[in-house]
Amino acid sequence: MIRLFVVVEGATEDRFVNGMIVAHLAAFQVYASAVTVGKAIAQRRGHRQRGGGHYRHWQRDIRTLLRSNPGDDVRVTTLFDLYGLSDDFPPPAEDAPLGTTGLRKAALEAALARDIDDPRFIPNLQRHEFEALVLASLPQLRALLDASDAEAVDRLAAALGQLAPEDVNDGATTAPSKRLACHVPHFSKLVHGLLAVEGAGLDHLRRQCPGFGGWLDRLEALGRTAA
Repeated sequence: MIRLFVVVEGATEDRFVNGMIVAHLAAFQVYASAVTVGKAIAQRRGHRQRGGGHYRHWQRDIRTLLRSNPGDDVRVTTLFDLYGLSDDFPPPAEDAPLGTTGLRKAALEAALARDIDDPRFIPNLQRHEFEALVLASLPQLRALLDASDAEAVDRLAAALGQLAPEDVNDGATTAPSKRLACHVPHFSKLVHGLLAVEGAGLDHLRRQCPGFGGWLDRLEALGRTAA
């Protein structure tokens, strides 16, 4: 049995992990739970938890989880966005290839692993952000919206063409979240986004988003390795 902590940035990712990932991984005897960055400290101080923040907050929470759970049956992973990483995030190695965002993702995950420096830690950055999973679920999103917004989803799908969800770039106006905001003004990540990806299902998401799928493969394998 493996206990897995998934450190996330905010409420949407928290609900996604607890609503879809937890039950799925339990079938592999991997017992997961989401931990929102900064949540414990915010609660102690009486503040509303917003997630996100600087890398130093992520580092603190990841190291605290590992230190507080010293067993070999514990793993900690992340579900952070590649897009918009804070300036204090660990830099990639000087010789790391960075020609594509796929290579940049790999280099930054390696930098994160070096900084945390614990074999029980599994770094993961979603390319480019959670909303890529929503772009993989546009038919399901369309079904949730009224007629005018449904037509807007059609226009977004046409604009994306054959571009894979994880290949949508990370520009300030063209990242997945920016495209959704531009084309579908009434879109809510916490409401529509979650319902859309839930409707699409994990099998569809992992086929459409191979980076996400590779992460899920690795988490599933934890249970097989432990057995």
